[in-house]
Amino acid sequence: MAALEPFTGTISLFLLMINHVNGDFTMQSNLYCGSYTVPKEERILDIDKLSVASHEGSLYYGPNKDCIVTVIGKVYHQWEVNITKLDIDAYVDDCREESPPCCNDYLKIFNSYRVDNARLFPTIPWRGFCGNKLPRRTSFVSTQNYLTIQFNANPVADYKTGFRLTLTQYPRRNSGAQQGYFGGWNDGTLNQMQIDWSAQEQIPADYRPVENPTFDFEIDGIGCYECDGCKRDYFDSDDIGITTREGCYVCTKEWLQGIALAKRQCLSRRLYQERLLTLQDTSGGSSVQDYRGCKTFLRGTQGTTYINMCVCDSNKCNKGHSLKVEGFFLSIVGLLTSIIILFK
Repeated sequence: MAALEPFTGTISLFLLMINHVNGDFTMQSNLYCGSYTVPKEERILDIDKLSVASHEGSLYYGPNKDCIVTVIGKVYHQWEVNITKLDIDAYVDDCREESPPCCNDYLKIFNSYRVDNARLFPTIPWRGFCGNKLPRRTSFVSTQNYLTIQFNANPVADYKTGFRLTLTQYPRRNSGAQQGYFGGWNDGTLNQMQIDWSAQEQIPADYRPVENPTFDFEIDGIGCYECDGCKRDYFDSDDIGITTREGCYVCTKEWLQGIALAKRQCLSRRLYQERLLTLQDTSGGSSVQDYRGCKTFLRGTQGTTYINMCVCDSNKCNKGHSLKVEGFFLSIVGLLTSIIILFK
């Protein structure tokens, strides 16, 4: 038997590798597991494709957790969700009051900013998804730039490997119509009345808890240059490909660490606040607050990319030689001082 131990260990490791689900973020984690009382929002504004997994760090998902997260994408975009793995609930056939599956543990995906069974994506059962077979329909398209995912596990440990989703966002080209499903706000029609109701990224009767969702244009706003991949410093507004926009809340200039090209944008209040939510302080502090000037942050769901971002109340953001990232001037002074000392 001792001779079989290395072999069985290899098999166990192999099974762990093929069944383990990793993702750009995981539902059962302290970072992403929101709830009814403490909602969790994950804003995805810098990438167009990501994966969501049930858990990480072990082969099986944990019991007694009800995790809810709302994924918010770019304005005027929509999400396509694909279920690529499903292994939830070991007791789906042990039903006392209904026919199988019972879904003691379940996965639900809502075409909504909150958990609302009336806005489950069409064909998703009211009890949610469970079992170990992919449903007949595995792809769903949102009508707006947000959706909500709920993964509920009851107190009984099931020793199941969970689920994995792939999320892709793209500019809205249809309203997410689901074949064979008509009627109600979730039928994919998104007719003109629905759009004109608010003219914002929300569906009438849906819920979006923002202070003022109509601040996409400032009547007395500022003008900003806009370009992508233009020179970071010594900016010339006569270069080809540069445009101007009025009615902006702030002007911004962004560039990756060590890159000489920048992106300049005109941002509304709402877009600016959403942009700040995608950034992390390099010191690991709290969420980034409104600021003016230039700072360095970490960005993305993994928080591994350094990005410099200048925020201004005028087009001075586009004068590369007048604004530098904090600490740059001190570095130059230190370098000159060292040279002077060296040649003394």
